[in-house]
Amino acid sequence: MLIVLLVFALLALLVATVLAPLPWLPPVFWAHGVLAMAALPLIMAAMQHFVPVLTRSRGSGTALSWLPVGLVLVGALLLLVFSGVLTWGWIAPLAALVLLAAVWMLLWMRQRSRHALGGAHPGLAWYEAALICLLLGMTAAALIPVFPQWQASLRQFHLHINLYGFIGLTAVGTLQVLFPTVTGHADPGVSRRLRQDLKGAFIGAVLLALGRTLEALWMTVPGILLWLWPLTRMVWIWLRMDSRRIFAWHGAAPVLAAATLGLILALVGVMLPGVASLDIFLAGFMFPLVSGAASQLVPVWVRPGRQTDWHDKARAAIGRYNGVRALFYLSSALLPLFGYRCGAMAGLLALLWFVAGLAYWGLNDRLQGTGGTNGA
Repeated sequence: MLIVLLVFALLALLVATVLAPLPWLPPVFWAHGVLAMAALPLIMAAMQHFVPVLTRSRGSGTALSWLPVGLVLVGALLLLVFSGVLTWGWIAPLAALVLLAAVWMLLWMRQRSRHALGGAHPGLAWYEAALICLLLGMTAAALIPVFPQWQASLRQFHLHINLYGFIGLTAVGTLQVLFPTVTGHADPGVSRRLRQDLKGAFIGAVLLALGRTLEALWMTVPGILLWLWPLTRMVWIWLRMDSRRIFAWHGAAPVLAAATLGLILALVGVMLPGVASLDIFLAGFMFPLVSGAASQLVPVWVRPGRQTDWHDKARAAIGRYNGVRALFYLSSALLPLFGYRCGAMAGLLALLWFVAGLAYWGLNDRLQGTGGTNGA
């Protein structure tokens, strides 16, 4: 299911980026097409993949595993609202469904954490904090039809707590564990940093969202600074740990590093007037995040279990020229800071290139398997 949701998310990112400039539908339609219908289900499915690893327990079970599919359907109904097919009255019940999904996931995580042998990995707490941010964001969305006079403020809070709270905390909590695996270098301080940095990142996300909602710079700036501290510290540790992999032409490390820099630049963009920080977040952060994580994890999702030579060859094929793509993604993060609204095109080209390469690898591997040699 993760592979299906990944492909769906990649296609949603591509379609939304290409069609968003056209006047057929409002920008909020395309933003929710990416975030609500694609990113949210993919993140929930990814959490279900990583939580058993962080708690050394079994998988999520059949009922919970279908939750991401249900969220895709909720996202589809939401798009009908923004296209005018359904009325705005649907916003509250749809937001309530997502809220219930977040509560279900949070209770499942707490149950796994309590029964984890030797205690859960501290990365799990980042997922729990991310889900709390999602609960706050969905509560704000559910209140929009109830308090239409506060619609603009509630939308600002909903947007920023979901971007920099739910997605941001999930991504950084995962990256701190994933990057050492990608580079093959142990990070002995990662557990300590995850414990130390979570409070600042969570409070930073809430302050940022509240500051943007209330148009209070005295709240927004401290929130951003609190968020920037764990990000810059993480990048510094990575550079010391294995800078050769980060500046390589191939592999997952360059695009994961580019994603982290993209998140830093998106946070900086929030403070600058006239900067489309959402464009930076999507093309400069989410594009490389999804493609970088896919470069490392797709072989595991295709063939779970013991890692073999096939997995190494698959990662090498999928991640080929990722270093070049990382430069394109960084361009998409930097150009909007200088007032260029076409910055997403560089990231779009890199994502198209990655999707084409992934499709070529998948077709080639399937043909080889049909021929009787599966590469394992």
